[in-house]
Amino acid sequence: MSADVAALPGPLTEEYTARWSELTGRWAAQPGTTLGTLGPDGTSSQLAARFLAQQHGLSVELFVTFDEVLERLVDRKIDYALVPSAYQGLTRFHWHRDLRLQAFFPQATPEYGIAGRAGTAADLGPHGTPVTVAAMWEVRRIYAEVVPAALSDREVRWVEAVSTQHAAEIVARGGAELAVTNAPGIHAHGLRWVAVRPGAEILWTLFGPAAPARTGVPA
Repeated sequence: MSADVAALPGPLTEEYTARWSELTGRWAAQPGTTLGTLGPDGTSSQLAARFLAQQHGLSVELFVTFDEVLERLVDRKIDYALVPSAYQGLTRFHWHRDLRLQAFFPQATPEYGIAGRAGTAADLGPHGTPVTVAAMWEVRRIYAEVVPAALSDREVRWVEAVSTQHAAEIVARGGAELAVTNAPGIHAHGLRWVAVRPGAEILWTLFGPAAPARTGVPA
């Protein structure tokens, strides 16, 4: 291993600390700074945003998609965006010429898994028939990871959802038989776990404008 590679953790730690100090200093100077992320209440993004809001006096705005979050941030309608590293479109934030990665931090999500309505296991149709599963693209792999043996040979027909809460809502109103969702999703929509796994610790990224806004919105 080269000397440069061996020395890498030091500069990374310093960069992490410097960015957090700079960002939280701005937040302290401007209470009510607006942080946008994916909603509704109960998404892992909303829970992470709520944690930051409670710690730093932020105002949180929730959007249906991260496309909307990106658009509002670029238009300076919100001050910062909170985006999980697991989001498949994160590169659009990284590579946008008008945005800058302001800071990042690790935090675990709630429990995730497969959920259905009460009595779902008996209502999935005959053995060998397809099963409909509502899920965000980013968490579909969890299905194969935790699916019970009784369902492992069933063809999956995916129903697209824009959030974990949306997936749970789709199942609650009969639009799919199962959902890949999180613990707040099953509680909010009266579902039951079919299979569950612990949450995952992921990196959360915070983006803001690359330069100060002319209107006075913080960078």
